[in-house]
This record gives sequence, structure tokens and C-alpha cells, in this order.
Amino acid sequence: MAGRRAIIIGAGPAGLTAAYELVRKTDIHPVIYEAGSDIGGISKTINYKGNRIDIGGHRFFSKSDKVMKFWLDLLPVQTAPSKDDILLGRQAPAVEDALLESGKKGATETDPEKTDNVMLIRHRLSRILFMRRFFDYPVSLSMRTVAGLGVMRTLKIAASYFKVKLAGPREEDSLEDFFVNRFGKELYRTFFKDYTEKVWGVSCVKIRPEWGA
Repeated sequence: MAGRRAIIIGAGPAGLTAAYELVRKTDIHPVIYEAGSDIGGISKTINYKGNRIDIGGHRFFSKSDKVMKFWLDLLPVQTAPSKDDILLGRQAPAVEDALLESGKKGATETDPEKTDNVMLIRHRLSRILFMRRFFDYPVSLSMRTVAGLGVMRTLKIAASYFKVKLAGPREEDSLEDFFVNRFGKELYRTFFKDYTEKVWGVSCVKIRPEWGA
């Protein structure tokens, strides 16, 4: 094959974005190698025995206007009811002005029943199952959280948090440092440590602190 080539390992969101940007902005021909039989990495829905299961993060969030514009250029935001909205009697989801503003010219009013490739808006509830109880995620300081943790554990978490705040943040060389600086050691060990290491298969001390943001 003539011209330059770039070998990309993995057809997840990062690999696909890298290939797309190379095609769009350069003369480099990307070649993606994917070990699985489909694309999407862990950010996809699989069909298992007739059941559709999300196996990765499906919520999109970014503080970067550049990133938001990139997505909204590809998928304009839903501004009219989709088929499931209509079946369930739901109104068209409210689109935040900030979301549309982030997309700028890339954001347009779009009816998902008249055009394909639309970013659908869905309100979902995230919770952590811990000690056989559900907790809000992200973790919030509420009476429900206190009731779930118990008074003694809550006091230990509070003491650990104020200890960090009084001592001042330590240098952040890992994701563990990031969590401890913001939540204290007790809450980090309670909620974040095991969950993060289970999901990514890597110790928090080996993950860069930027990942926390």
C-alpha cells in the first residue's frame, strides 16, 4: 500500500477516534487491529440470550468544549421524541443550553424519527451496591448515605476527610493520591479503591492522577 500507515491497537472509542482524526486531517492511512469480533471496546451493548446488556460506561461527559463539539458534529442532539419516548408517553428530553452551546455550529435541532445518527438523551440513575445497600453515585453526603453506612463508619469517614483538609493535599503521583486528597483515606478505601481496581484490573497506585478528573 502506498503512503504512510498508522497501526492502531483496539477498536474502542479511543482507537476509532484516532483513526477518524487521521483520515480527516492527514494523508496517513490508519489500520486498526481488534481482537474481538466487533467494535466499541467496553462501551457497547451486547445481546446475550435475547437480553441486551451494557458492559461499559454509556454516559458521555466532558468539560472540554472541543470534545463536545467533536461529538455533536458527528451526532446532533435529540430535540424531538424518539420511538420509545412516544411509546412511553414521554416528552422530548430538555436539551441544556450549555450542551447546545458547546456544540456551537455542530448542534442542530434533530428529530430521531426522521433522521439517523442522533445523540439520544436518557436520564439514568447510577448507584453503588455496597454492604447489600444501594448508595448514590457519585457519592453524596445525605441522610440516606449516613443511614446506609451507619453512624460509626460515617464518623470515621468524616474524621479522615477533615484530617486531609487540615494537613493539606499531598503530592498527586497516582489515582490513589487524587482520591485521598478529595475524600480522605476512609472514604477512598470504602468506595473507590476496590471498585476502581475491579473495573480496570490495575492498582490505584499505578494509575495516573489525571484519570480521576
